[in-house]
Amino acid sequence: MRIDNNLNGMMAAQMQINESAQTLATIAETVGDPEHMEVTDDIINAIVGQIPQIIAYEVNAKGIEMQQAAADTLLNLKA
Repeated sequence: MRIDNNLNGMMAAQMQINESAQTLATIAETVGDPEHMEVTDDIINAIVGQIPQIIAYEVNAKGIEMQQAAADTLLNLKA
């Protein structure tokens, strides 16, 4: 069923977001002292890399909502 595909897509996107968050946390720990923190390419790439995953998560969620609305409409028509 399509909902399973959307849920699998959401889970994959969530896993990639978690990996990106872990990368950001590791970079933050490496930099150390907040006074000496600077934006590095690693931080920028980790943040930018999350954008497609967030969009994919939202699209899959919207797909589930649309499928549910269609199923509700079909059930109403049948009743």
